[in-house]
Amino acid sequence: MIFSRPDLHADLVRLRSSRYAPDRAFGDNFEFEERVGDARRDAFEAAGVPVGSVLALQADHFRMHVQGALHDHIPVTFTAVNHDALYAPDIDGNQKIVRIECLDDVLTKIGRSFADIEDAVKSGHRGDAIVAQLLDQWRLYPGARPAFVAFKSEVVTDIGAPDWLLRLRNRMGLGHYDPAAGQRQAFALMEYLVKDVIAEWLPLETRGAKRPFAFPTVLESRASPYFYPGPRDLPSSFALDLTDPARNPIREMLHVRITYRVDHLVKVGELVGLLPPVRLGAARDRHLDRLRRDGGRVDFGAPMSSDVDE
Repeated sequence: MIFSRPDLHADLVRLRSSRYAPDRAFGDNFEFEERVGDARRDAFEAAGVPVGSVLALQADHFRMHVQGALHDHIPVTFTAVNHDALYAPDIDGNQKIVRIECLDDVLTKIGRSFADIEDAVKSGHRGDAIVAQLLDQWRLYPGARPAFVAFKSEVVTDIGAPDWLLRLRNRMGLGHYDPAAGQRQAFALMEYLVKDVIAEWLPLETRGAKRPFAFPTVLESRASPYFYPGPRDLPSSFALDLTDPARNPIREMLHVRITYRVDHLVKVGELVGLLPPVRLGAARDRHLDRLRRDGGRVDFGAPMSSDVDE
């Protein structure tokens, strides 16, 4: 992604020359991004007040044009201006997809504890009222933020493991979930079908949502150092595995907002800090090696672990 604005280019150079691993990762993600076409880049540069800061402009872009403020907002992610990142092939409607949702905020809003929701999920239909109360809070969230998801078939072994939540956090690149020592964070595993997403997308098609699924780009990453853009040559984007270089990377996609049903919430769990530390530079370099090998592009990206402070 090449900026035409000199101030943004200068700020990108600053980020990419930093020895602080997250800043370097932010800069690299913009530099390596190949699925943001000229039309979306131009719209990104023109939006909002000129601030001279890549990350500030990214935050404004996400808030106004990706997430939006209203439930009926159509994220730019799924519109024609994002043509290069739209996922065009049809996906089997019966394929299962999974997403991890943090529960802390909604549990606070409904005055429930993690133990309450855990008991409700374990009790099956007897706990549906509590689960429905929780889902009602998600329906009230403003905007229409795209959802990062993975295919269940690629993480089914992890889901069945006793430490399923930590495994999914690591495999799906969710390093921003990192509770401090003694802190607990609650999460739900959401599971649903591709056709559930398509059903919610169809009414949006006439309003400009060209496809229900898209590749994530740096403009949807919310400045996460754990995101890594994929080269345009590959048919998928892949999540950054935080810990294990031997595992096959899992595909990651974005889809339009859906309304959760009670049966979509299949499992809950907690992460308890401290978690094992993530060596960001090393993890990103392992991921880069895999992308280069799978895509046949030795020129894609650049390693970083040797010249950053972890």
